[in-house]
Amino acid sequence: MDLVAKNFIRSALIYFAIAAIIGAFIMFTKRVEYFQLKYAHVHLNLLGWLSMMIYGVGYHILPRFNGNPVAFPKLAVIHLWLANIALIGLVSTWGLGYIYKGFGVLNVIGIGLFVLNMLVSIRKPKDDD
Repeated sequence: MDLVAKNFIRSALIYFAIAAIIGAFIMFTKRVEYFQLKYAHVHLNLLGWLSMMIYGVGYHILPRFNGNPVAFPKLAVIHLWLANIALIGLVSTWGLGYIYKGFGVLNVIGIGLFVLNMLVSIRKPKDDD
């Protein structure tokens, strides 16, 4: 497994553990005013655990279905950094207007890089004409 896929999976597992701890804290304190923590819990689960696991498995498996390598390995590294920076930024700046929205835009750019990379990576193999 290449390093980008492994690092996405590592990130996913770390975010999953953090989200579970936050979720348990919210559950046991039974306080409804922890909006920032609830927001962090949800986003760490969806963008951290779920999405990053999909990215990691996707970078490892999807290109291999057609016998191709990842089309743009350097874009995959950029995507890894963008996804992590965007998630940490989203979770830590919730409610801060344009700063928060900027991290949302970074996340969308990262998703676009993944989609582009996978669409080109799953193309028809060169030896199949």
